[in-house]
Amino acid sequence: MHDIRLTRDEQTVPGNVLVITPMGKKTLRNDDEFDFDWHFQDVISPVVTEAGMTPVRADSVYGPANVLDVVWRGIQQAEVCIVDFSCRTPNVAMEYMAAKLIGKRMIYLAQHADDIPSDVRGLRHIPYTPLYADMARMRAELRQQLEAVRLEPAQEMALIPLATGGVTPARAQVVSVSADFAVVRAADGTLGVLSGEDSDWSRIVTDMTRFCTVGEWLDGAFEMLPAGGTKYTLLSGQQNPWRRLEATHPVGHTFTGTVHSVRQAGVFVRISGPVNGLVPRSSLPAGTELAPGSQVEVTVLSVESRRRRVTLALAQGQGRPVGPFPSAGATSARETAEAASPGVALHERLEGEVVKIVPEGQGGYVLLRVPGRERPVFLHCSAMSGQLRHDLNHGGIELGEILDLEVSSIDLRQDKVCVRDVEAEGGPENLPQAA
Repeated sequence: MHDIRLTRDEQTVPGNVLVITPMGKKTLRNDDEFDFDWHFQDVISPVVTEAGMTPVRADSVYGPANVLDVVWRGIQQAEVCIVDFSCRTPNVAMEYMAAKLIGKRMIYLAQHADDIPSDVRGLRHIPYTPLYADMARMRAELRQQLEAVRLEPAQEMALIPLATGGVTPARAQVVSVSADFAVVRAADGTLGVLSGEDSDWSRIVTDMTRFCTVGEWLDGAFEMLPAGGTKYTLLSGQQNPWRRLEATHPVGHTFTGTVHSVRQAGVFVRISGPVNGLVPRSSLPAGTELAPGSQVEVTVLSVESRRRRVTLALAQGQGRPVGPFPSAGATSARETAEAASPGVALHERLEGEVVKIVPEGQGGYVLLRVPGRERPVFLHCSAMSGQLRHDLNHGGIELGEILDLEVSSIDLRQDKVCVRDVEAEGGPENLPQAA
């Protein structure tokens, strides 16, 4: 039997709705078979999404391999739990009690009142049956309760507090990591949560799995939160450069900076300290070439401190032309594709900015703006990595986010470019400062 301590060490993820339900097909009281996977995917999940929240089930939670650890992680992260007592599944009863221990706000479902454990019988629940009319009524009532329960005050168990207050510098090891944050443990057992906002002043890390790995040691500090919980930060003792950036580099300010790196997204120019500004490739004059270390004159177009992003424009006359460009007489398939889609070639690696997100069940794709094309490129869920596909269906992709891509096909007749996502190459400087 796995030994698990029901001690709170994860933060709530706003909008997460954990659906605690039987898995797979189960036999009902009348001997009919009911598919609870279908019920979660096609009935409950759309209702949760319509309410502006993110449906989550334990089998979609990333973290430790042990099932109990994963379930406990999902319960802690949930803002609301939906508990389906149908078929009197022991795992559902156990997970309900764990959520009750934390003090989670919960909504209850059951196909029969006797399915609810006797020691908590009397709970107000939403009854339903496989019949269409009952299912439609359940959906409507579930939507109402989701909206109502979010207005109730949360009274949850706090994260593990530190014995001392303030800031405590400590080296800590990553014990679990998801796209949203990493959990770290110091040598004395102290636990903390490291988020993307506390990892790098130059940008907000949008995928922590690309920033750190389980087992890695980090040099940072534990900080007490106002609510009594603990967070871990790598930025303690460092000056926040964004507090004065808007004053020193207001919109319209022109200055000479050093090119830090040149990527598919554009040219990154050092502004101050660790902060780089991005000159989008789409704004560069045709044939412009700049090399790292060169001096360029740029103008500030926008400063988004909250998103840690600065957009720049290259001053007129900067850079130099490069070539050759595709000839008018190109005859090969690749040359034709390049000529019809300027700046985009088959198997080319590039970065794209997310402009539309459609989860599975509604189409399952992402549209992205890339340099050299007026029309966005198409990234279907079947061409996504497992992590990105999970993020697509659980609100983990944001408009404006930059993804690393590879062109997988070009349809000249329909002017359609399809891509797949690839892992970022190199270090953090490859990524723009985006939320």
